Amino acid sequence: MHERLNLDETDARDLEEFDPKLKAVGYELRPEQMRPSVWVYEEGDASNRHYHEEQEELYHVLSGRFELRFDGETEELTAGDMIVVSPDEIRQLVCVEAGEVFVVGAPSVKDDGVVDDE
Repeated sequence: MHERLNLDETDARDLEEFDPKLKAVGYELRPEQMRPSVWVYEEGDASNRHYHEEQEELYHVLSGRFELRFDGETEELTAGDMIVVSPDEIRQLVCVEAGEVFVVGAPSVKDDGVVDDE
């Protein structure tokens, strides 16, 4: 079985607790082993500082410029860049120039993210 989706034909949704909008790739495709999402950021938007209990994440910048901030380190990311982050590493994605980021978390674990309020 397979599912197909065209990202350009997928609407971005506002979420109450987040600044970036979400293109619900995972909801549309329903994969069993991973949690894909496309986040649509405006300049200045940022994700929550967080880590995961089990999921590692792959970030692929589709467009725009971003900073992926860790404790004591910042990775600058532009279109085409990819980075994998281990579950236990606290991270925050900050948008420098509006764009989209494809994020895949695996394994697919519901409510796995833990917000770090520091």
